Amino acid sequence: MGWRYEIMWGGFHAGDMAVTTETKDKSVQTGMTIRTVGLFDKFLHLRFAAEGGGRETGGTELGSVRYQTRFSNRYQERLLVLAFAGGEATTVRDEILAVFAPPPEDEPAPTVPPEARRGVGDPLTNLAILGRKARQAVSAGTTTAFHLASYDGRRAYDFRVEVKGARRISIHDRDFDTIELAMVLRPVAGFKPRFQKAWDGAEYIVHLDPESLLPLRIQTDGFAAALVINALEPCRIAAEQCAPLLAAGEP
Repeated sequence: MGWRYEIMWGGFHAGDMAVTTETKDKSVQTGMTIRTVGLFDKFLHLRFAAEGGGRETGGTELGSVRYQTRFSNRYQERLLVLAFAGGEATTVRDEILAVFAPPPEDEPAPTVPPEARRGVGDPLTNLAILGRKARQAVSAGTTTAFHLASYDGRRAYDFRVEVKGARRISIHDRDFDTIELAMVLRPVAGFKPRFQKAWDGAEYIVHLDPESLLPLRIQTDGFAAALVINALEPCRIAAEQCAPLLAAGEP
């Protein structure tokens, strides 16, 4: 179960995205694919595919087990695999698969210290946790706030999440019942100074689908222009099949 999305930046179609989730026994697999399009593709040529694996650790609590990303841009293609155990994230594989062009000279990103890799989850399993906590709050008829700590193999960051409650929204003249969240980003480690400053305190409004618990809309004004990610249509297959061009790495 999942959704296909359009990514709009400053009113322009910047990219396509797909997110899917599958629950089997006590395991939850969440997949995501992203690609840039149009003028944004000319400058960035981003292709991103990721999968987060989580497992219920007791009751309905969910914890990260594994996270994998395959990422390419104009300069290189990279594979990264993380394992989560004992409350800590460990890099299993970090490999440059191909080099297309020399990258521009830039300051290196700071390394993430071991303490910032403890007590964290992978970004996609945390998305599943986000949906579960939001549903619990709405079912209980309460507003609630909580933190989610993530590590993606390069950066560690926190989101402060406030569940606002049930909301009805319209996307391309179609109405949706949603769960509204207000989220604030706090970079923790691994960010270059200019990104640390730009992203610290970035605010997001997120509307979740009550059935799949995946986003229907994500909005933020924190990055020079308004960024809006809208769901376009449901998808009931894996993310890489839901958006096959993203996974195929077409030129």
